[in-house]
Amino acid sequence: MGRKQCAVLTAALTAAGLVVSPVSGVAAPAPGDAAESSGTVTLITGDQVRVRGDRAAGVRMAKGREHVRVWRYQLNGHDYAVPDDAMLRVSANTLDKRLFDVTGLVRQGYDDARVSVVPTIVTGGANRGTQAVDVPKADAARAWASLNRASDSQKVWLNGRVEPTLDQSVKQVGAPKAWERGLRADGVKVAVLDTGVDLSHPDLKSQVDATRNFTDEDDRDRSGHGTHVASTIAGTGAASNGKYTGVAPGARLMVGKVLGEYGGRESWIIDGMRWAVENGAKVVNMSLGGGVTDGTDLMSQTVNELSASSGALFVIAAGNNGAPESVGSPGAADRALTVANVTKSDQLSVTSSQGPRAGDYGLKPEISAPGTDIVAARAEGTLTPFSVNEKYARISGTSMATPHVAGAAAILAGQHPQWTGEQVKSALIGTARRLSGIDTHAQGSGRLDIARGVSQQVRADGLLAFGNVWGKQDATRKVTYTNESSKPIQLTLTIDAQKKYGGSTNLFATDKSVIVPAKATATVAVTAKATEQPGGELHGVLRAQADDVVLTTPLTANLKGAKNTLTVKVPSREGAPYSALVIVQNEETGVSDAVVTRTGEAKFELPSGKYRALGQIVDPSFATTMFAIPVNVAGNTELVVDTKQGKAVTAGIDDPEARPQLGGGIGILSDVDDTGPRLGAAVLWGGPPHNLYTLGDQRMRGLSLNTSLYWTHPWARITANGEGGYEFRDAYAPFDLDLPGQVTARVADVGEADAESIAKAGDVTGAIALITPKDYNAPVYPPESQLRDGIELLKSKGARAVVSFFNPAIENPAPPALNTLLAFRPDDMQALQNLMKQRPVELTLTTRPNSPVAYFVSDVVRGVVPTGHDFRFHKDSLGRIDRQINNTLPKGTYRYQPASLVANGLIANMDVETKWPQRRTDYVTAGAELSLFSVAGIFEHGGFGGEVTLPVKLKPGERRASELFAAPFGPELTQPPASRQDGKPVPSAYRIGDKVTLAIPMFADSDPGNAAEFDKTNAGSTVLLKDGKEIGRRDDRPALGEFAVPAGPGRFKLVADANRPQSELLVPPLSPRTRAEWTFNAPAGNTERTALPLLDIRFDLPLDDNNTATAGKPVSGKVSATHQPGARQSWIIDTAVEISFDDGRTWQRVKAHGDRVELPAGQAGFASLRATARDIEGNSVTETVVRAYAIR
Repeated sequence: MGRKQCAVLTAALTAAGLVVSPVSGVAAPAPGDAAESSGTVTLITGDQVRVRGDRAAGVRMAKGREHVRVWRYQLNGHDYAVPDDAMLRVSANTLDKRLFDVTGLVRQGYDDARVSVVPTIVTGGANRGTQAVDVPKADAARAWASLNRASDSQKVWLNGRVEPTLDQSVKQVGAPKAWERGLRADGVKVAVLDTGVDLSHPDLKSQVDATRNFTDEDDRDRSGHGTHVASTIAGTGAASNGKYTGVAPGARLMVGKVLGEYGGRESWIIDGMRWAVENGAKVVNMSLGGGVTDGTDLMSQTVNELSASSGALFVIAAGNNGAPESVGSPGAADRALTVANVTKSDQLSVTSSQGPRAGDYGLKPEISAPGTDIVAARAEGTLTPFSVNEKYARISGTSMATPHVAGAAAILAGQHPQWTGEQVKSALIGTARRLSGIDTHAQGSGRLDIARGVSQQVRADGLLAFGNVWGKQDATRKVTYTNESSKPIQLTLTIDAQKKYGGSTNLFATDKSVIVPAKATATVAVTAKATEQPGGELHGVLRAQADDVVLTTPLTANLKGAKNTLTVKVPSREGAPYSALVIVQNEETGVSDAVVTRTGEAKFELPSGKYRALGQIVDPSFATTMFAIPVNVAGNTELVVDTKQGKAVTAGIDDPEARPQLGGGIGILSDVDDTGPRLGAAVLWGGPPHNLYTLGDQRMRGLSLNTSLYWTHPWARITANGEGGYEFRDAYAPFDLDLPGQVTARVADVGEADAESIAKAGDVTGAIALITPKDYNAPVYPPESQLRDGIELLKSKGARAVVSFFNPAIENPAPPALNTLLAFRPDDMQALQNLMKQRPVELTLTTRPNSPVAYFVSDVVRGVVPTGHDFRFHKDSLGRIDRQINNTLPKGTYRYQPASLVANGLIANMDVETKWPQRRTDYVTAGAELSLFSVAGIFEHGGFGGEVTLPVKLKPGERRASELFAAPFGPELTQPPASRQDGKPVPSAYRIGDKVTLAIPMFADSDPGNAAEFDKTNAGSTVLLKDGKEIGRRDDRPALGEFAVPAGPGRFKLVADANRPQSELLVPPLSPRTRAEWTFNAPAGNTERTALPLLDIRFDLPLDDNNTATAGKPVSGKVSATHQPGARQSWIIDTAVEISFDDGRTWQRVKAHGDRVELPAGQAGFASLRATARDIEGNSVTETVVRAYAIR
């Protein structure tokens, strides 16, 4: 990649304190079987999306961005959250939409738990350079403000994560026939861009001429993938007496390490591609891939650019998604030779990604090759579950198919050194062996046949990739045949084409034959006949035959019929400038497209058919109209959404003190299959029912109007008193206020709190000052210093409190000089200003430290989006959770507690405001799943000690109890979450093959209804022993890591020592240190995750809300031991407890009776606990918790 500065955007980003590659701020994500859990994703704008698994559940705007609208929607299986100020750049194609694809960001490992930066690439501008730039998430909002003022001539891309996607197979593709002709690719440079290479392997130590590392790891091939691929291309077979020789053993390898153990960055791959061609590679093997794309992404563009400028051929894996339209980048590039995976019996692998290319129906892949159960070189210490022996491993995937084609390309390049990469590509495609019963978009032209490739003297150049064919005009593509023999040849031409779902088609035409002169070329045209109505998806081949010559050219087309323009007009309710999001969804397929507009109309190019238009229109006052309207497109069509016909959506609960709070909202779900959210569903989220309207009343299959809301007795309320008075819809108290429960005073408008505006307001003695923007349509934040100085001035003039449209504590979190409530809704503030023009107005500010109740409710109207609706909820129809939230810090602290509500297949997130400790009654809609997330403490880099309450479903009137952050805090082996990759459980400690993987929380609370997230802020050590011999250690993290273990069963010991992070901020005084020693018997490994039989000890102690016992009084509680869920279970035969009152220097045994334990009285200070448990099979654990609870 070029290292020149992209002058404007890069300067803006670096000025904001960002990190510019090659130094990367992105750590490797968790292993590939990362588990589904709750978490957050910080966007490039600094706004934070709450997620559950890879689904967006809600958005918390960054400080200073509270006024920015967020467009939340789901399209084609992916959740998006796009702030309004980013949408214009996305629409203008200067900002990569993937930066707001929440589902994609989580799947790539870019959630906040795994990375601390937003990785980007900046391209374009005056220098036409490219630059990798890491945006620290902590500074993202500030960086975005700079970036948003920068030039539109440059583009910011997501620096996406890319992952790595022989005896029989080499014969299968005909390589030995080429060798018999003396063709072994001698001296041809082949670049392998992968995970590196084991240079000590006998098959490769004489084959590699150059290496380069583009990653932030060392040079070692830690996964073994690159070594396996390299030897498939050019391995000598030295370690197998030639049995596992590669396809092109004469090739000279250049190995670029562009992938780490858990994948790589797009910028690394791009740098590797440039290095390869700059150093003379004729063939570049890329057994890797990123997300699905239409070929316009940056990696694909780079492949096209470098192919054209260098003449190299890029051979790239199609991917292993196994579904249609799933070919990823960079294999989606036009000039790439993209490879599918077939078995050794020439059957399509079920995991091989298929075309057509997403978006334009392009032809991908172009060829297939054997990639299933391929035996090739094994890097030292890798691929243990797949080992054949010490030197070889057997693995599968398009990654393994690709090097067969790269090796064949090298052989052809050696045979025809004057050929370009495009000519080599054409020769390989044209001579492939067509496989019966497999779609062209799955196999390309057919399976690689290099024996025919080196022997046949006629070549076909060109692909019959028609893509999407619109309108009444026939479409034509051409194929050029090149005859390099000394005699003319007559080729018989036949088209074999089928419809996607079966049946032949006659919608293609060409000549019956063509004569190709000796040492010359001849061109034939193939025509796709236009159809008025959609002709459907077609695929097949053009065959050219003469005696022993067989040439196959793949053929695909999507005859879409007439192209129609659907114009959706979306006028405002208020006639002022506004924004609108329109989604148009195909009634048959569910495929959707979205457009954001500020012009009042959205245009879509569509084939004839039935569709539904969904959308929302947002006025400057935040009035929102949502709609769902069917539309039949049979020509150019106009749909006018009459927003003034929309009627209000309201909601209420039988608690007069309850008010709807931040989070949740009203959503439209449209799934044409009526099976719940899935690929083919569109989801559009509006806000809560504040000034919200709906328009529809037309029944459609799979359509519904959903609500997920959160009510509480709010921390803050603002009420305008007197005639025409009203209560503000939203009010926030982000500080610990000194207000008495209620304050009433006249209000004075002080503008943006500058000295001039305060002077104009006159006497503010005893008044509530109102800070307002100059323009609600485009509010510009005043400098924070101006706001804080203004509030200081107001205090000196005798003002009593402040209501502000702007947050005065973004950079400086300390409370301002006066008690300040925030009101972010323009309609609230403008209504007050209008009332003040008519008469003097008094405001009443009401605050409370905590709400005694919270309501998490949901409902759905199925089959229709009604024009207006009233959602009513009643406490007696809800479930009830009596919740105790203990304080973990030295004093009560204001917290946000994200709650996740899953109902009717949709996920909503709410931010529960609390001050700990708290006792609260949560009411939940029957059948909905509720879980809450909290952190035990705060340090320099954010929260730590996360706990989530396990999802719970209640029946109407059912009552349960829950306690969060109950001491003692210690090791936990909880119910395993599901893997994002295969959906199977991921235990906290498991074995797969000859590898043990650990991620055990060491500071979990004692309620089994909660689960702790593994916390990477903890320091400590992990030691693993087998039969008394140490086999693995790390000295930086406790109970975390992957450890290679000897084959077969054995007796193991695991020792983990953990320490809380040290910080000057908010750290719990309890459990600063924990230790666990597990002894266990582990069976031999296999290909599945096997939970290890580790024991887990839990206490249930009657402590108060601050986890404190009374000095001088004994504590009567319970202790229990269980096995890790999913592990082999056996009888627990012994449990013993000890206590210490001097932080573990001395211990005394405690009497236990069954599960009852009597802890002796202690004096003021802390009690530490040590407990041991054993089962009948000899598994045991000893857990030590220093300062397990406090004594006062």
